[in-house]
Amino acid sequence: MRRTTLALYGKSRQDQNLTGIMNFMAEARMRGFGLLCHEKFAAYLSRFGENPDFIPPKFSGIPDADVAISFGGDGTFLRTARRLESTGMPIAGINTGNLGYLAHFSLDDIPLLLDGIRDKSLQMQPRKLIEVSGHGIPEGFLRCALNEIAVLKDDSASMINVNVELDGFFLADYRADGLIVSTATGSTAYNLSVGGPICQPELDCMVLAPVAPHSLTLRPIVVSGNSVLKLKMTSRTGSYRLSVDGYSLTMKEGSSLELKAAPYVVNLLSPHDDTFAASLREKLLWGRS
Repeated sequence: MRRTTLALYGKSRQDQNLTGIMNFMAEARMRGFGLLCHEKFAAYLSRFGENPDFIPPKFSGIPDADVAISFGGDGTFLRTARRLESTGMPIAGINTGNLGYLAHFSLDDIPLLLDGIRDKSLQMQPRKLIEVSGHGIPEGFLRCALNEIAVLKDDSASMINVNVELDGFFLADYRADGLIVSTATGSTAYNLSVGGPICQPELDCMVLAPVAPHSLTLRPIVVSGNSVLKLKMTSRTGSYRLSVDGYSLTMKEGSSLELKAAPYVVNLLSPHDDTFAASLREKLLWGRS
């Protein structure tokens, strides 16, 4: 029988967590798991004088593994999902960062996580992504977002105008510092910081939230996840910024973008007793005085 193999990813600035990470590797090997380590994470671990034989074999592309483990916060989880592309490989996030909406485990949960993977008792949550296409986006640039796609002004002084069509019909002209289009998963990220609504992550929807709109009547709205959005940007500076889960580039004004549901999902692993309500109470400190 083929043993279950875990692919390890992690951020390279978490010196205080090295003991916990090494304990994870030791526990996983003791339970019979195979381990692989992304080359950048392996290089980071090697700098601290760890026994080279203890660090798992390195990989750079798509690993021959069953489950991905992400050590870090939500940023590390997003990078892990991006590297796995459309494989559908389940990802378990071990939160060694700050809030960690996507990383549902801690270093104290190592036995729970490993036993759950072995017994297939963890819940797997398919999370939808948004795909962006349009003329001027260079080959190789990130096209799918688990959190959000944003168009933002490329200058500190001038607003941009975002003309939005929803399923082929004119919706609105957003004159603002930018417009965020988020998934339900991303509703607790950039969207939340500009006053957008919190959505249960299983919802099939997209949220449009303007950034500092010129008109106060332009409020955040929620549309179907099956919708197709077309955005056309104009600006006094002749350019704007396109951001996909934090990766950004400068685009020329007048270019059009199409946003729609991506053709694949990201599979997130979490404990069965980890609920949306519990996450909100823990992360946002609801009900605490």
